[in-house]
Amino acid sequence: MAPVLSSLESDYEAVKALVFKALIVIRSDHFEDYFDLFAADAVWMMPSSNKDVSLEEAKGFYGFTRNFWFDQQTNIEELVVSEDMAFVRVSFDGYLRSKKNASVAPLRSVSRHIWILRRQADNNWLITRDIWNNPKSAGQSDSVIKTSSQRSFANKPQRAK
Repeated sequence: MAPVLSSLESDYEAVKALVFKALIVIRSDHFEDYFDLFAADAVWMMPSSNKDVSLEEAKGFYGFTRNFWFDQQTNIEELVVSEDMAFVRVSFDGYLRSKKNASVAPLRSVSRHIWILRRQADNNWLITRDIWNNPKSAGQSDSVIKTSSQRSFANKPQRAK
């Protein structure tokens, strides 16, 4: 294989591995590990907000994960790597479930994200931007997903404890 193609394939596999790790951590009982996958200068663009959110602010926002875990189906719709940058389009559809009381009714949780990743000085990849929204209803989300071109991965991550 030509060196450039080998490098592109290696970068693609490294980004894919980071994305799979993120999806596993999101569904785990250790959500705080999710933030290790972000660059120190990462920015979140939250739905219906004109203010960007820093890494520290995002940690505060996601504080609810101490009491809830994400029980969601995930669909990786696109993954593109180009030199030192990459992006991923990913959708989540499911529920937030109580960690402490199984009798608490689950909360519906549907979101669509674009993660932008950048190769760091140490050659590792980290997420630098999380741009996301919440579709108005799961039905709308499903119809968008069914009509879009998708790339499915055989080894979709499962929830880890």
